[in-house]
Amino acid sequence: MDDPLGLLAEVLSENEIDYAVIGGHAVNAWVEPRFTADIDVTIAASASDLDNIKAAFKRRGFTIAVEYGTEQASGPDFIRFTMSDSRIVLEFQVAKTRLQDDIIHRAHQDSRGLRIASPEDLIVLKLIANRPKDQIDLIQLCALPDLDWDYMAGCAAEWDLTDLLESFQNSSRA
Repeated sequence: MDDPLGLLAEVLSENEIDYAVIGGHAVNAWVEPRFTADIDVTIAASASDLDNIKAAFKRRGFTIAVEYGTEQASGPDFIRFTMSDSRIVLEFQVAKTRLQDDIIHRAHQDSRGLRIASPEDLIVLKLIANRPKDQIDLIQLCALPDLDWDYMAGCAAEWDLTDLLESFQNSSRA
């Protein structure tokens, strides 16, 4: 498979699914690319939409490696698809929070039609995760021009991350 991101856009478009690529691939769209092994996506999907997505990816050679939240009427919260050779890993988070809905609605469309999370939403997600690799991404993302710091401050306040956001904001101005 030459273009897993193109395949992702194709399947989600065919199934009329709103989504945003998040994680490393989304960060790579905004700053100097780094290696990332999986493709992370937040999707707005009902239980029946998820059934259609699962069938579409199975037809294309993917298997479901992990699925969480299957007992919920709304469908699972998380699905990891892998190719048989494990080279391609797709991880879907089903939007079930206001933040996830906002990320999808604020996503930017790239030249291939792929919907990429905004830098501001990626910053919020990276603040929430706050792992060492997220902190490296935060340094680069926070240095981007014309960021909506007011939007991020509102999200950070909701997640009790105001001090952390301010520290990255201050370091980006230094």
